[in-house]
Amino acid sequence: MLVIFAGVRHTIRGMSRLRRIERNGRHFFVTAHVARGVSPFTAEERNFCLTSLSKTRAKHRFHLFAYVVMPDHAHLLVQIFDSDLPAIVRDWKRESAFAIGRARKTTGALWQARYFDFILRRARDFAEKFEYIHQNPVAAGLVERPEDWRWSSCAFYARAGSVMLEPDVFDRPVDGDAPLWPAPWR
Repeated sequence: MLVIFAGVRHTIRGMSRLRRIERNGRHFFVTAHVARGVSPFTAEERNFCLTSLSKTRAKHRFHLFAYVVMPDHAHLLVQIFDSDLPAIVRDWKRESAFAIGRARKTTGALWQARYFDFILRRARDFAEKFEYIHQNPVAAGLVERPEDWRWSSCAFYARAGSVMLEPDVFDRPVDGDAPLWPAPWR
């Protein structure tokens, strides 16, 4: 990348490396939606999404703390290490789209091209998104209790039965203002 600063040309190398270092160890809340005009996921297709997420977690190094797969979208709460968040989401969406497309005997986009992510900076952010993920099926009127939604990590935490994909356990600080990563200025 060429940058002109104070009238002098400078070449900056390794911008993607800097981005990766910046994100290393960060916690993200991720939302992915099905593409416009795509039919909602069936129960079997939600299973495909979780199986694909398991394969993606095996391929990339990241922690998965909470998840929910809804009929038309999914939420994840992750902490990334060696891999880049876009690579993780891309591989998960590609793997699940392939499996679902094969089952539906269709081709074309299954997921929206983009996804939404939010960097969790404080323990309070983590707690709020964790609760939001698990309450999503209740808010949508799909179940009365969050632990009853089979395509969520909630039953694991509520000790209400087994889950398809066991999440990583997170020891969250009690102080809601505690940062989720060491700040260099502290």
